[in-house]
Amino acid sequence: MKQFTKSIIFIFDLLIMVASCNNSATKTQTDTASFLEIPGTPQWDEVVEKSKQATIEARKLLQTIEDSDFLQTTEPMSEKLLEMDHPAIMLKEKRAYNGVIYYKALERVRKHSYVKDNQIYTTLKFGAEVNMSEDLFDFITNFLYGKWNEMVKKEDLFEFIYDEQGLITLRAKERGTTKSTK
Repeated sequence: MKQFTKSIIFIFDLLIMVASCNNSATKTQTDTASFLEIPGTPQWDEVVEKSKQATIEARKLLQTIEDSDFLQTTEPMSEKLLEMDHPAIMLKEKRAYNGVIYYKALERVRKHSYVKDNQIYTTLKFGAEVNMSEDLFDFITNFLYGKWNEMVKKEDLFEFIYDEQGLITLRAKERGTTKSTK
């Protein structure tokens, strides 16, 4: 259970990090949200409740996905599918579900990843190698790994570490620390 909790925290940290990388997607989301229900109304409360239920269902799904299950999001993978700041849009676009699919796909790719010269790479060439859609695989390897590598290289505020499962992850450096583990 402790590991599951850490996994959930990790996915939400990643979702926040990825969502903050592109302000144009946020603008589109805000424009779309303007026609939705007003907070505090019964309709809004219903949307919030349904959104919470979708999140609970997504967490249950997280526990049931096997390596043999094909992973594919409801729409082509993009930063937009990971933004989680408006309950009505989260519900309409099945973002909780897509977030779980993304997290499981990321976990699969991380199992085949390594760090060389303080940059992360994967030994995989195609999503089919780990039973996922190509758009999801490309998003992880091109966008995410590209962003992670850029953050480590340019900002010197982040480092690659190995988590308790032996998978590579990105974390903010502790103040006064300049080395990676393992």
